[in-house]
Amino acid sequence: MNYQNINLKLPKMRMSRTAITTCTRNWLAKFGPTRPTLVRLIMLTGAIAGVIACEEPKEIGLPPTTPVDVFYTDTISVQRSTILLDSTRSYLSKNFLVGRYSDPTFGKIQATAYSQLSLGGITFEPKDGSTAIPAEQLVYDSTRLYVTVSYVYGDTLQSQELRVHRLTQPLSTTINYDINTSIPYESEPIARRTITPQPNTTRQVSFTVSDAFGRDLLSIANKDAAKTNAAFQEQFRGLAITSQSATNAALLGFEAIDANSIAFVRLFYHKTGATTSSTQDFLLSGARFNQIKADRTGTPLANLGPQQALRPSAVGGRTFIQTATGVTTKLQFPGLDNLKQQGRIAINRADLIITPKAPPSGLYYLPPFLALGEVNAQNRLIRTTPNQFLQLVQAPQVLFDRIESSWTAPQVAQYDSRTKSYTVQLSGYFQSIIAGLTPNNGLAIITPGLSSLSPVNSQGGLSFAQYYYVNDQVTQAVLDGDASAKLIVFYTVSR
Repeated sequence: MNYQNINLKLPKMRMSRTAITTCTRNWLAKFGPTRPTLVRLIMLTGAIAGVIACEEPKEIGLPPTTPVDVFYTDTISVQRSTILLDSTRSYLSKNFLVGRYSDPTFGKIQATAYSQLSLGGITFEPKDGSTAIPAEQLVYDSTRLYVTVSYVYGDTLQSQELRVHRLTQPLSTTINYDINTSIPYESEPIARRTITPQPNTTRQVSFTVSDAFGRDLLSIANKDAAKTNAAFQEQFRGLAITSQSATNAALLGFEAIDANSIAFVRLFYHKTGATTSSTQDFLLSGARFNQIKADRTGTPLANLGPQQALRPSAVGGRTFIQTATGVTTKLQFPGLDNLKQQGRIAINRADLIITPKAPPSGLYYLPPFLALGEVNAQNRLIRTTPNQFLQLVQAPQVLFDRIESSWTAPQVAQYDSRTKSYTVQLSGYFQSIIAGLTPNNGLAIITPGLSSLSPVNSQGGLSFAQYYYVNDQVTQAVLDGDASAKLIVFYTVSR
């Protein structure tokens, strides 16, 4: 398999002949403080110590007896290729994605959202004091669906009709739904509304829901189906939200459940003789996922298939990233083999600088964050659980101190608008490869969305939500030419 390479030569700039402390800024480890993670860390730490070990000086102040040199290089080869992930998880995504859009690079994209309804921990048991109100005294008023539009990707001038349908099959909490999943739903919608997106705004949108559906909801009041989610979801299997927009419109993101907003159905009813309505809310917070279809006919990615690698030379030196649709760039580092030939190596620092092209128009934008996940030889992301990836994590401040809090957050590179690039530190990953603890199969770029991350933690950095999603937003990036992925490495050689 041929790839586009950066020059394989390794010109070196000698910096010092004194021993220095090896500082690894990140480690490839399982997401979370699991036992295999600690074993791998301990082995890697031992390997690094072995590289820089030397005979103890017999007197204080004497230089080490083993020669140690520190070098710098920015020409280690980086191989890029475009791959299509065989499975892209969308289960429990923070955003519902609905709509259609089209661009000449990634093709025609269509998204449909599926969700269970949930009681939200509040039973539907209307009472008069402590006495349940009989069904014949409950009078139906109306029903509405409320969603918050917080994300628009595409043409914001195009109106589109959104439709809400009842599912004919239930969703499962044990299935890890991905973007290729489809659940059947009734053809006749229970709600519809035409909206025009507004860029850079967050607004609540409401739908009038059919009275037939609302009366079905009211009919369960004070019955078994109103008391537990399991019983409720047996009767109300869930909803699908679709779009009837033109293909050149936009994808809309609705917040499923957030600190400031939720998606929910509100039932209005009253007791016979009452002059005001009561309400009961049903949340779209159960099992949920986004189906995302991509038609790449006529695009540079038309021939891309699962487990394949599209060479940059076949598409004008470019590789592509849109992980919400399963398309991403794989990076490999064959130049590490050249380093190992120089002697015992310790990687002091390794920065990968990723510089994408500017998007072709104001309709599309770059991902706010990039991260890296390890792949196997078949170009599949390696998972530690069905929901979690083997990926670069933040380095602990003290190697074995407070290990649990230090090992829960993957390393994330935020887009730097000044340099127009992302910078990821690879020192731990490279050292693990050189030490023989990690195969040099490469890393895939993944793109967490804003709603995958809470704003700050107590130290002022980014904190991760329940899971680490790759597809709660649709963004895109194109890496064009050798300079789009460049390595700067400082390393120590001992002989």
